[in-house]
Amino acid sequence: MTGRENEPTRPDEASAALLRDDDAVPMQLSSSWDQAEARLYPAVTTRPDLYQRVLTIVARTVERLRGLGPSTGALLAAAERGSELVSEVMVEHGLSAYELDLDLLAGAALAMRHREVAAEQAARRRLRLVAEGHRAGRRWVVLEERGHSDGDPFMPYQRLEVEVGTGRALLVTARGDDEFRTVLHGVEELRVDLTTGALEEAAAGGVAPTSHPGRTEREAHVAALQSEDAAP
Repeated sequence: MTGRENEPTRPDEASAALLRDDDAVPMQLSSSWDQAEARLYPAVTTRPDLYQRVLTIVARTVERLRGLGPSTGALLAAAERGSELVSEVMVEHGLSAYELDLDLLAGAALAMRHREVAAEQAARRRLRLVAEGHRAGRRWVVLEERGHSDGDPFMPYQRLEVEVGTGRALLVTARGDDEFRTVLHGVEELRVDLTTGALEEAAAGGVAPTSHPGRTEREAHVAALQSEDAAP
């Protein structure tokens, strides 16, 4: 064995060409949706009748957004006519706009649908990278990675690797402690559903999460876990 077959392949080593409709929504725009959602619900919690109507309108609008498809492009197109879309949904379902802000309703619905779209896109990316790793003869592939591997108290590190033949996954992290004075390193076993790409809890009896004093010890533990049951 050369050891190369157990090395994780980085997403940038895989095919980097993504469909336009799989691009991320600009952060400023998605933040505006989150802010609308954060403003909407507290404003109506003291009015049970109004609160229930808001929940219904948002849910119906999200259903309409789902019907537009799973792409970023569809979501962005809907966002351009957000309040108009909400108005159409209310007319369709006989709901009143009295005392409600259509822009906030649209933002809340877009925020909810955006979380769904992001999860769907992440699942598709995982499946694509697993398939590419399998074709390349890799045993483990890196599906997601952000931050610096050494970790930083103010900038967390996270890496998700998966065993392509089983879906067994390792979540490798480095983050600041509660006082942001030092970095905590950890490894947790998860699972990727190789049919849907969903990230799930590890099966019962899996390896317990571990903590490590530094990057070297953390990566040694990762290597040990990845070598378990490896073919000779």
